[in-house]
Amino acid sequence: RSEAKQRSGRAGRTAEGKSFGLFSREFWEQCMPEHSVPEIRRSSLTSVILTLKCLGVHDVIRFPYLDPPEERHILEALKELYQCNAIDRRGHVTRLGEFLVQFPLPPNLSCALIKAASLDCEDLLLPIAAMLSVENVFIRPGDPQKQKEAELQHQELASQVGGCNDFATLLNIFEQCKASKSPSAWCQEYWIHWRAVKSAFSVERQLREIITKLKQLPDFPKETFEGSRTEILRRCLCAGYFINVARRSAARTFCTMDGHGSIVYIHPSSTLYNQETLLEWIIFHDVAVTSKIYVRTVCPVRYEWVQDLLPRLHQLDAHELSSVAREEVTEEEIAKWKQREELKRQCEGVTESSARKMERRNDEQSIQDARARYLERKQQRAQGLSGPEKEM
Repeated sequence: RSEAKQRSGRAGRTAEGKSFGLFSREFWEQCMPEHSVPEIRRSSLTSVILTLKCLGVHDVIRFPYLDPPEERHILEALKELYQCNAIDRRGHVTRLGEFLVQFPLPPNLSCALIKAASLDCEDLLLPIAAMLSVENVFIRPGDPQKQKEAELQHQELASQVGGCNDFATLLNIFEQCKASKSPSAWCQEYWIHWRAVKSAFSVERQLREIITKLKQLPDFPKETFEGSRTEILRRCLCAGYFINVARRSAARTFCTMDGHGSIVYIHPSSTLYNQETLLEWIIFHDVAVTSKIYVRTVCPVRYEWVQDLLPRLHQLDAHELSSVAREEVTEEEIAKWKQREELKRQCEGVTESSARKMERRNDEQSIQDARARYLERKQQRAQGLSGPEKEM
């Protein structure tokens, strides 16, 4: 409501004017909130929590925030950091977490970038990370004729890299625009926002400086992988975006693997739209919620690439992390936790052994042996009673 009032106040500043609200009075009174939620309260807390952890603030729930966020949002951030291996079960920052906090990026994108740097192919991920950090680079005009022309140009850019990977399309736009003699003219031809790509150039330079400094550290991870350029790109994306993995459910729908099992659809702006039946596993960058839940910036992956990473999505419960977040975990508590786990395993072992004994006890031979023993005891009791009666 405050935004509507502010905009209606613009009418009549320089000349007489009127303001027409395109909504009913019931919608104004029942549906429109008084103020919009500030962006700082709509943003993810993952980077904030990781920064606090690196600064030595272990109790991130009772930290005196100026505007304290809800506890469930803090727990979600802690769980995501654990899934990215940025913190351990005690809540302490790992070496990877110290690398991630250096980047002004979401942790999943930073993980993919570090994976690429460890394989010495950061040139593939740096432009993608920069393009995902700026506004949408695709221009979608309102005029139907121009909109069709823009879609054809965007499809041309996607087909140049195979037409099945939105991340690779962003990389192609970055490289072609940077290599062209007149970047602004090239963007105008392909209906691309030159201002957004220009900002991506600046972000890419900053990220390259950070990754260059990190690679000079003696304990920076180094790996090797033999494969094509596109395969290496997708493997690096899996290292960070395995949290946003989904499997095709039925027809054109996909089911997320984060434990919620949400049904999602590929957004029409994706190059993989209308190719859903050819896909099995995908990863995505973000979600748009309208009448359906759409995923955008999509990439197809193989199950074996995320097979070893998926268990991290379900290994730790948020309630377990809450105790980790509230107080420092001591060695005594760790010992108690191990003792409980050992007792649980022993109980499971006893249950299994009892079941095996019961199974052996109920077979045909065991029943016959038990019947024979019972008859023998009955006969012995009968003989023992008849002896004293004869003596009397």
